[in-house]
Amino acid sequence: MRQILRSILFSAAFGYATLGLSKACWGAEGRFALIIGIGEYSQASQITALPGVPKDMENARKMAHAMGIEDAAIVELRDSQATKVNIVAALERLRARVQDGDRVLIYFSGHGTRYGAGHVCVEGLQTYSPGTFSEADILSEADLAQYTYPISERADKLITFVDACFSGGVLGARTRSLVTDLGIRPKVSPSASNCSVAVNHRTTRSFEPAMLRLGAAKENFVQIAAANYNEVSWDFPEFGGLATHSFTQCMLGDARDLNKSGAISLEEIRRCAQIKVDQTMKPHLSKGMLSSTIQIRGTRNLIVVAANEEASKRDEEKRLTDGGKPEEERRNEEKQPAQESRPVASKATLEDILAQRNGRLKLDVTAPKQLVINKDPLKVEVRSNTDGYLYAVMLGSDGQSFYLLFPNKLDHDNKVRAHTTYSLPRPGWSIKAGGPEGTNHILFVVSQSPRDPKIFSPDEAAGGGPFSFAVTDMNARKRLIDFFTGQGVQGRNGQMAATLVSIREVP
Repeated sequence: MRQILRSILFSAAFGYATLGLSKACWGAEGRFALIIGIGEYSQASQITALPGVPKDMENARKMAHAMGIEDAAIVELRDSQATKVNIVAALERLRARVQDGDRVLIYFSGHGTRYGAGHVCVEGLQTYSPGTFSEADILSEADLAQYTYPISERADKLITFVDACFSGGVLGARTRSLVTDLGIRPKVSPSASNCSVAVNHRTTRSFEPAMLRLGAAKENFVQIAAANYNEVSWDFPEFGGLATHSFTQCMLGDARDLNKSGAISLEEIRRCAQIKVDQTMKPHLSKGMLSSTIQIRGTRNLIVVAANEEASKRDEEKRLTDGGKPEEERRNEEKQPAQESRPVASKATLEDILAQRNGRLKLDVTAPKQLVINKDPLKVEVRSNTDGYLYAVMLGSDGQSFYLLFPNKLDHDNKVRAHTTYSLPRPGWSIKAGGPEGTNHILFVVSQSPRDPKIFSPDEAAGGGPFSFAVTDMNARKRLIDFFTGQGVQGRNGQMAATLVSIREVP
């Protein structure tokens, strides 16, 4: 569709060399964190201490800051404060405080445990108990779902990070004695092996199913776990939980934009962290101390930090000097044919924006599957379940340009009402398939707060036609993501409905 659009446009390429994203992809207002760490359990509970937990608390706060959460919005419960009663009370206070469109981080570092209940194995977190520990002190996965589900019903995104493990039975006597000598400790209670089913029972290990049963939208929450269902997460005295330490390093700058979308997602942070975990545990493999696998469930491609400009610059310098590439970037490219790298990377930008949508907000789009070049006009119908502002961004069939189809200079009133069908184009403007042969990808968004058009097209003098556009270089991809999820958001509520459609252009 590029040719017809270019006939009525002047070049309006983005004029900024950098994004200007300094902290996070959203403002600090409406962002909250609850950070829980238990490294010192009571003597009566007879639970092993975890000396690295204070480092975990520091790292969790760093992650919260990177997500745009200010100190005043962070609540911490540490050691004796982190009883089950206090944790539940803190979750209830958080629920009462969170408003529509907010974002929340809940972090826990400490021991995990498991126990048999009939024919199932119940997993949970060992809270602080001043006396002898019992099952009543366990914050089970069902409990977590029960108290976090109401938060996810209000928040645009709820992120939970649990650095604990539940698979105590995989540790043999030899391994337990070795970790004591080395100072490295498994983050699981010895009693966790007392379970009536196999330790690696696949029905355990996540409270995601419980969240979904309660009705939570999977797009609205993320669950990060330090280990898989049959693995051990490790506590190091010098830097804390290995998963937390590695994840923090990657979130604060070491992660790379592997799919070249213009942003770094949680999945890209996880990949970076997993390499660090494996490298750290490699010297201990011969002793039976295996690496853990960091898990993400829910919205894996959630954008929580801006793409790191300095890291990107270092990567480019490395490529120019010796042809080298970061290990994870090389692995990612090996999975994709070289000739597809440019259009795939451009589409990845739209897909990453799509992944930020709120699951409670729906947007239905009726569009043709294909258009005949130089003959068929584009006609679509859109309908959402929320009032808001409608946007349509197209990646042309040549894979080289983004176009802001709506709103535009001929039709800038993009307010829409819920449960009302709108047809595009509206009278006064039109779009006809102009080739080349290929597929157009159009992202439709209805956001509850408007976006700043200057973020998409900062140089008004460069525009000449009704549609703003930019070539799909890295700067344009970053700015497009910033338009929808960053500085372009006008107001505290950035939640949105989104749908991505593909329309084939044929001769």
